Amino acid sequence: MKTKKNISILFITLVFFIFGCSETSKKNSENEALVKSFMESWSMHDVDKLVSLFSDSCLYEEVASGRKYSDKQGIANYAKSTLSGVPDSKFEIISIITSDSMAVVEWIWKGTNSVGWPSLKIPATNKYFEIRGVSVMAIEANHIKRNSDYWDWNTFIKGIGAE
Repeated sequence: MKTKKNISILFITLVFFIFGCSETSKKNSENEALVKSFMESWSMHDVDKLVSLFSDSCLYEEVASGRKYSDKQGIANYAKSTLSGVPDSKFEIISIITSDSMAVVEWIWKGTNSVGWPSLKIPATNKYFEIRGVSVMAIEANHIKRNSDYWDWNTFIKGIGAE
């Protein structure tokens, strides 16, 4: 009798584990798709799509420059400004790691500094560059609640030929 009870408990535990993993796996897949949409939006220069991926209450932080944007309009302005300096910007995904509420994506930003950013006193150099970075995201209700981009400012400045 004790063996049947142990087998029943084991079976119930296994069922809960399988269903729990299935839900976690589903959420991880959804979050991975969200991250891919985020990176694709940057590469396609689709600022409206990019902004739509964020929750109404959000934070976008560019750690290298110290800039932070706490609303969708600020994120839109930031994205437009960033892309305007490098009109051929493309982002390559290196790896993605997700959980049920977080995601990390390692990427390479590729492009030519053909316009520069006069407001930041960064001139156009017409130099092609590639810079590696990481975005860390908190995800809530299938939207990005917080995104922090990490990359090295000095490597960027050197890479675009503005040192």
